[in-house]
Amino acid sequence: MKNIILNSTISNYILLILKIILSLMLVRIMFLGISNEEYGFWALLWSVFGYSLLLDFGFGTAVQKATSESQAKNNWKSFNETISTIFFSYIFLSFIILIVTVLLAQNLEKIFVFSSADTIEYYKTTFYIFGIGSALLFPFGFFKEVLRGLQKITLRNNIDIVFLILNFVLLSLCISYGYSLIYMAAIAIVIQFLTNVFMAIYVFKNIPSLKISFSFFKKKRVYELMSFSIFAYIVMFSNVIIFRTDQLVISMFSTVALVGVYQIVSRVSELFRQFSTQIHDILGPLSASLFVTNKHDALQNTLLHTNKIVGFISTLLFIPTFLYIDKLLYFWLEIESIEVVYTAMILLVSMYVLVFFRSSSVQVLLMCERHKELTVVAILEAIMNLVLSIYLVQKYSIIGVALGTLIPNIFFAIIYNIPVSCKFSKISVFYYLKEVVFKTIILGCIVYGVFYIFTSSSINSILDLLIYGLLCVSCFTILYYIFMNEIDKKEIKKLLINKIKTI
Repeated sequence: MKNIILNSTISNYILLILKIILSLMLVRIMFLGISNEEYGFWALLWSVFGYSLLLDFGFGTAVQKATSESQAKNNWKSFNETISTIFFSYIFLSFIILIVTVLLAQNLEKIFVFSSADTIEYYKTTFYIFGIGSALLFPFGFFKEVLRGLQKITLRNNIDIVFLILNFVLLSLCISYGYSLIYMAAIAIVIQFLTNVFMAIYVFKNIPSLKISFSFFKKKRVYELMSFSIFAYIVMFSNVIIFRTDQLVISMFSTVALVGVYQIVSRVSELFRQFSTQIHDILGPLSASLFVTNKHDALQNTLLHTNKIVGFISTLLFIPTFLYIDKLLYFWLEIESIEVVYTAMILLVSMYVLVFFRSSSVQVLLMCERHKELTVVAILEAIMNLVLSIYLVQKYSIIGVALGTLIPNIFFAIIYNIPVSCKFSKISVFYYLKEVVFKTIILGCIVYGVFYIFTSSSINSILDLLIYGLLCVSCFTILYYIFMNEIDKKEIKKLLINKIKTI
């Protein structure tokens, strides 16, 4: 089990590092290569059609859970019914995306503010291509979740890597040669189509008995799946809802141009989240497998140890990112606005709270029949976020929207996630704070303070930023290891030795 976790996590980090590098390069190419309004509209496209994920209704998580459980019990007949039911449900839902695409495109200029009426048809055409393509792709997105449920994370990542590189090359060439957003939208859709095709091929290779047929479609199974998936979808996509809503609030109560700026600083915090939580990719299917086989002690220990690992990684990355965020934005995109920097800092703090104190417990509890209570929390948080964002954006612009995300996040971490995860792991809150939080936070503050005093005015280039960032990460890692208990030290040494032997 530990080898699966380690190999999957390493594979995730390889993919993520590549994503970060290509994403930073592509954002710079786009930000400097097209107009602010075009970039804002491109960001808005992803924001609007990001809501198509909500039509998933949690079926993706249900696929992942069903795959893990079917593999553990070796029951693939029921799995075929589940997959077929979900696939044909997706086809129906894709028609909703088509209808919404047409309605929004026809009223684009009435919903969003554009600088010139001459560009409306151009943006409408781009919107149609992106929307229709998203609708056609929608039914085939579940293959990725099947691979995840099979714990074939490395295989899935290898496919993603190939098409990630291809996407970067084609979009960069598109911008370099002056092609419009219309061509960029078409490229994005084709790349995703090819990704889905290759995911499907390997799913059928790994599950030879898999059959997708309308004869397996069961209306009753839809209701059975919805009894879990509707709750899972609200929980898992609550942060997506919040992020997409933030961008819509800005576009409606401020300007479309600021959407692009907010999307950029949000991307920094999103990359931080991704880099901090790669272990979660295997945590969900592993939790489902342990729960269905009644290995509750292993499940409780898994949650506690995962909290430790995620706490260490998130703090490790948060210190240099928060400390040097102003330098990062300047060297990356020549952004000097103090308003943008403050927004980025607030969103980073919010994401740190989400990752360290909330994310692991959500992954485990969701797979252990605690989805209903998680749903209540997700709904309340989304409502608080929307209300606060609408109120604060009118007073503090995009800083207000960021605060509208931070405040509910901290509130629910304190009153729900921390006490509930402690109860689930059968430990006291004080024990959790002592074992997981206090040491990590104290050591983090020490490293932050030292580097703030001695390096904050010494960074004059991107090379300086990289050097001091690596030094900061190294110092925290060394300190953390020094104060680690002997049992954890021996466990780390054992895992590293085993990994080296397999290379």
